[in-house]
Amino acid sequence: MNTINPNKGFTLIELVIVIVILGVLAVTAAPKFINISSDAKIAVLNNIAGNMESTITMVQAKAHINGLTSTSVNPDSGQSNFVIDFGFASSELHFSNLCPESRAEMGDAVDFFDFLELPEDGLERRIDNQYSLIGYDVPSSGTPTTQGCYIIYDSFATPNCTIEIVDINC
Repeated sequence: MNTINPNKGFTLIELVIVIVILGVLAVTAAPKFINISSDAKIAVLNNIAGNMESTITMVQAKAHINGLTSTSVNPDSGQSNFVIDFGFASSELHFSNLCPESRAEMGDAVDFFDFLELPEDGLERRIDNQYSLIGYDVPSSGTPTTQGCYIIYDSFATPNCTIEIVDINC
Protein backbone atom coordinates (compact mmCIF):
# COMPACT_ATOMS: atom_id res chain seq x y z
CA MET A 1 0.00 0.00 0.00
CA ASN A 2 1.19 3.48 -0.92
CA THR A 3 1.25 5.96 1.85
CA ILE A 4 1.24 9.66 1.06
CA ASN A 5 3.44 11.82 3.20
CA PRO A 6 1.37 14.88 4.13
CA ASN A 7 4.48 16.92 5.11
CA LYS A 8 5.90 17.86 1.69
CA GLY A 9 7.04 21.44 2.46
CA PHE A 10 10.39 22.93 3.36
CA THR A 11 11.55 22.74 6.92
CA LEU A 12 12.35 25.90 8.82
CA ILE A 13 16.04 25.03 8.79
CA GLU A 14 16.06 24.66 5.00
CA LEU A 15 14.39 28.07 4.61
CA VAL A 16 16.87 29.70 7.00
CA ILE A 17 19.81 28.19 5.10
CA VAL A 18 18.46 29.51 1.77
CA ILE A 19 17.91 32.98 3.27
CA VAL A 20 21.46 33.02 4.68
CA ILE A 21 22.91 31.98 1.31
CA LEU A 22 20.91 34.71 -0.48
CA GLY A 23 22.07 37.23 2.14
CA VAL A 24 25.72 36.33 1.61
CA LEU A 25 25.30 36.63 -2.17
CA ALA A 26 23.58 40.00 -1.79
CA VAL A 27 26.31 41.35 0.48
CA THR A 28 29.06 40.35 -1.95
CA ALA A 29 27.24 41.39 -5.14
CA ALA A 30 25.58 44.64 -3.99
CA PRO A 31 28.77 46.75 -3.91
CA LYS A 32 29.51 45.81 -7.50
CA PHE A 33 26.07 47.01 -8.61
CA ILE A 34 26.25 50.13 -6.46
CA ASN A 35 29.63 51.11 -7.97
CA ILE A 36 28.28 50.86 -11.51
CA SER A 37 26.72 54.31 -11.17
CA SER A 38 29.94 55.76 -9.81
CA ASP A 39 32.00 54.08 -12.53
CA ALA A 40 29.65 55.39 -15.21
CA LYS A 41 29.97 58.96 -13.92
CA ILE A 42 33.76 58.70 -13.84
CA ALA A 43 33.76 57.27 -17.38
CA VAL A 44 31.67 60.23 -18.61
CA LEU A 45 34.07 62.67 -16.92
CA ASN A 46 37.08 60.90 -18.48
CA ASN A 47 35.42 61.10 -21.89
CA ILE A 48 34.71 64.83 -21.52
CA ALA A 49 38.26 65.44 -20.24
CA GLY A 50 39.65 63.65 -23.31
CA ASN A 51 37.52 65.84 -25.57
CA MET A 52 38.75 68.92 -23.73
CA GLU A 53 42.40 67.90 -24.20
CA SER A 54 41.85 67.31 -27.92
CA THR A 55 40.15 70.69 -28.26
CA ILE A 56 42.98 72.47 -26.48
CA THR A 57 45.53 70.81 -28.77
CA MET A 58 43.58 71.90 -31.87
CA VAL A 59 43.15 75.47 -30.59
CA GLN A 60 46.85 75.77 -29.78
CA ALA A 61 47.75 74.37 -33.22
CA LYS A 62 45.51 76.99 -34.86
CA ALA A 63 47.15 79.70 -32.73
CA HIS A 64 50.61 78.59 -33.88
CA ILE A 65 49.45 78.49 -37.51
CA ASN A 66 48.28 82.10 -37.05
CA GLY A 67 51.76 83.02 -35.81
CA LEU A 68 50.94 83.43 -32.12
CA THR A 69 53.42 82.53 -29.42
CA SER A 70 52.85 82.51 -25.70
CA THR A 71 54.31 85.24 -23.55
CA SER A 72 54.90 85.50 -19.82
CA VAL A 73 53.36 88.97 -19.46
CA ASN A 74 50.15 90.43 -20.80
CA PRO A 75 51.14 92.36 -23.93
CA ASP A 76 50.79 96.15 -24.02
CA SER A 77 48.07 95.85 -26.64
CA GLY A 78 46.02 93.77 -24.23
CA GLN A 79 44.86 90.47 -25.52
CA SER A 80 43.29 91.80 -28.71
CA ASN A 81 46.04 90.06 -30.70
CA PHE A 82 45.05 86.78 -29.05
CA VAL A 83 41.56 86.56 -30.60
CA ILE A 84 41.21 83.83 -33.23
CA ASP A 85 38.32 83.08 -35.57
CA PHE A 86 37.22 79.46 -35.39
CA GLY A 87 34.48 79.64 -38.02
CA PHE A 88 31.58 79.30 -35.61
CA ALA A 89 32.87 82.15 -33.45
CA SER A 90 35.97 84.09 -32.56
CA SER A 91 37.47 83.46 -29.18
CA GLU A 92 40.12 84.85 -26.92
CA LEU A 93 43.16 82.78 -26.00
CA HIS A 94 45.15 83.31 -22.84
CA PHE A 95 48.47 84.98 -23.62
CA SER A 96 50.58 82.71 -21.37
CA ASN A 97 49.54 79.33 -22.79
CA LEU A 98 47.41 79.91 -25.94
CA CYS A 99 44.50 78.01 -24.40
CA PRO A 100 40.91 79.17 -24.92
CA GLU A 101 39.84 81.24 -21.94
CA SER A 102 37.08 79.70 -19.88
CA ARG A 103 34.94 82.76 -20.56
CA ALA A 104 36.29 85.18 -23.09
CA GLU A 105 35.58 88.90 -22.90
CA MET A 106 36.80 89.59 -26.43
CA GLY A 107 35.78 88.25 -29.82
CA ASP A 108 32.34 86.66 -29.65
CA ALA A 109 32.77 86.16 -25.89
CA VAL A 110 32.27 82.40 -26.16
CA ASP A 111 33.06 80.07 -23.30
CA PHE A 112 35.17 76.92 -23.41
CA PHE A 113 32.12 74.65 -23.51
CA ASP A 114 31.12 76.21 -26.85
CA PHE A 115 34.01 74.27 -28.38
CA LEU A 116 32.63 70.92 -27.18
CA GLU A 117 29.59 68.79 -27.82
CA LEU A 118 28.56 67.86 -24.31
CA PRO A 119 25.85 65.51 -23.07
CA GLU A 120 22.95 67.34 -21.47
CA ASP A 121 22.02 64.59 -19.02
CA GLY A 122 22.29 66.10 -15.56
CA LEU A 123 25.66 67.80 -15.91
CA GLU A 124 26.13 70.98 -13.89
CA ARG A 125 28.30 73.79 -15.27
CA ARG A 126 30.01 76.76 -13.64
CA ILE A 127 32.18 79.16 -15.62
CA ASP A 128 34.20 82.25 -14.80
CA ASN A 129 37.08 83.86 -16.68
CA GLN A 130 39.65 81.37 -15.40
CA TYR A 131 37.77 78.16 -14.57
CA SER A 132 35.27 75.95 -16.36
CA LEU A 133 33.72 73.32 -14.10
CA ILE A 134 31.46 70.56 -15.38
CA GLY A 135 30.17 67.39 -13.76
CA TYR A 136 27.63 65.85 -11.41
CA ASP A 137 28.53 67.53 -8.11
CA VAL A 138 30.05 70.93 -8.93
CA PRO A 139 30.78 73.46 -6.16
CA SER A 140 27.99 76.05 -6.19
CA SER A 141 30.51 78.86 -5.70
CA GLY A 142 32.23 78.03 -8.99
CA THR A 143 35.55 77.90 -7.14
CA PRO A 144 37.30 74.53 -7.47
CA THR A 145 37.57 72.36 -4.37
CA THR A 146 38.84 68.86 -3.65
CA GLN A 147 35.30 67.55 -3.08
CA GLY A 148 32.68 66.65 -5.68
CA CYS A 149 32.38 64.81 -8.97
CA TYR A 150 33.46 67.14 -11.76
CA ILE A 151 36.19 68.39 -14.10
CA ILE A 152 38.24 71.54 -13.50
CA TYR A 153 39.56 73.34 -16.58
CA ASP A 154 42.02 76.10 -15.59
CA SER A 155 42.62 78.26 -18.64
CA PHE A 156 45.21 80.49 -16.89
CA ALA A 157 47.56 77.76 -15.62
CA THR A 158 51.16 78.00 -16.80
CA PRO A 159 53.00 76.78 -18.69
CA ASN A 160 49.88 75.08 -20.06
CA CYS A 161 46.20 75.05 -19.14
CA THR A 162 45.15 72.12 -16.97
CA ILE A 163 42.31 69.64 -16.79
CA GLU A 164 41.74 67.86 -13.50
CA ILE A 165 39.07 65.33 -12.57
CA VAL A 166 37.74 65.43 -9.02
CA ASP A 167 35.98 62.12 -8.35
CA ILE A 168 35.80 61.99 -4.55
CA ASN A 169 31.98 62.10 -4.45
CA CYS A 170 31.11 60.26 -7.66
